[in-house]
Amino acid sequence: MAWFSGFDQISFASDDLDRAIAFWERQMGVGPWTVFRGLTLAMRYGERQIALPAHVAVAWHDGRIVELIEVAGDGPSPFHDALNRPIVGLQRLASVTSEIEREAAEAEARGMERFADGEAAGQRFVYFRSPDAPGVILELLERTPMFEELVERLQARANHFSASLPESPDENSGADVAARSALLAGYGEPDLFRIANVTVPPPGPGEVRIRVAGAAVNPVDIKARRGVLHEFVPLSFPAQIGGDVAGIVEAVGPGVTQFAVGDRVAGMLNPFADGAYASHVLAGQEALAKVPEALDLAEAAAAPTGVLTGTQLVESGIRPRPGDRVLIAGAAGSTGRAAVMAALDAGAEVYAAVRPAARSAIADLPVSGVIDPADEAALAAAGPFDAVGDTIGGELATRLFACLQPDGTFASIAVPPPQPPADSTQRCCTLTVTFDRARLERFCREWAAGRRRVPIAQRLPLERVADAHRMMEQGSVGGKIILTP
Repeated sequence: MAWFSGFDQISFASDDLDRAIAFWERQMGVGPWTVFRGLTLAMRYGERQIALPAHVAVAWHDGRIVELIEVAGDGPSPFHDALNRPIVGLQRLASVTSEIEREAAEAEARGMERFADGEAAGQRFVYFRSPDAPGVILELLERTPMFEELVERLQARANHFSASLPESPDENSGADVAARSALLAGYGEPDLFRIANVTVPPPGPGEVRIRVAGAAVNPVDIKARRGVLHEFVPLSFPAQIGGDVAGIVEAVGPGVTQFAVGDRVAGMLNPFADGAYASHVLAGQEALAKVPEALDLAEAAAAPTGVLTGTQLVESGIRPRPGDRVLIAGAAGSTGRAAVMAALDAGAEVYAAVRPAARSAIADLPVSGVIDPADEAALAAAGPFDAVGDTIGGELATRLFACLQPDGTFASIAVPPPQPPADSTQRCCTLTVTFDRARLERFCREWAAGRRRVPIAQRLPLERVADAHRMMEQGSVGGKIILTP
């Protein structure tokens, strides 16, 4: 008998279990699904014993089990790549066996590498790989009475499953709509914006169409307009920019399960193409969060990029411990303000580096000190710090290395990132924001309840987009600028 007798189970890793289930049900006709939330995968991986929280869904299809798995926790693990990022896509091919140890020994005798083994819900498993087939994980999965009962239930339920496949286009997706857009004719000054009529098509698979209530103006928008980032992300003119949006869902495309027509949402778009500076936009459902009724919808556009970037700068980049002394550079901006709040939440002693004209923007935050980032004497007197969170970049940020402990952490969101001095010994981290629906929704609830705040400096009509950019470039705005169609 061959050690690997057949593909009894095919496993796919996902970063969003609910979205994956919806895809397999609506696009592939596979179901119904049995979902196990809050499992712990205990396994030996290499020389380490690890435990990974996981959500798992299984269904029977075409003679085998289809498994979807979403893991949490940090790597390394078989579910993370070499950079400890969660793997997404086809992950394993499994063979179910009643003689797991005998077949595992036979696999090793044939030259397979046994690199992980463990159990989940009382069922043992072993992972194998080979240098001759990189990227392929073969799994031996133990046949147990509980597993056999599960298979029987899955088979019975599959016989009664009738897939409800979407029409194309979805009945809720609507037709084209006429929209107004602020289009940028080329790199240069704010006067290159023009208001134009455009057509926005029905949303495609996984997309929704939003009637915009507000679009935030972010520093990256200024850099995009001026061409500072053209080597990294060139614009295609005429360009509709803007990354942060809030509004009402007015149409949903095929496969959308997380939002419905009428939902209040906020989220992040590609700021360099088909962005938020318009009356109607398309957005992928994976980049949106719901906004509570108590929160002003247009102002909710001020939250996504700044809040998530600042929070992740601290939680993923700095990772402060209670009592650490942390300096946040550019604390008066929306990103810096969020970083200050995240550092305070972590129990750090927080100092804010802001220009004197912007001090009022953080007057409500309980920081331990406010310092002019250009005042080297004041920085030296307050330091050395355990960590610096940089939101400003440039030469000014580079000088902040001198304020750090020799074993401190410097984390930055700037593009290009500040370069540490040649003799520096600190750990450096460059962070790019990723969308986090749960964190954004939590912030919006706390904002609505009065426990958080994003200062709003101006609400301007879309026609004044050029004025909004001029205000941002002049600096010391004192809060976010929101464009309303």
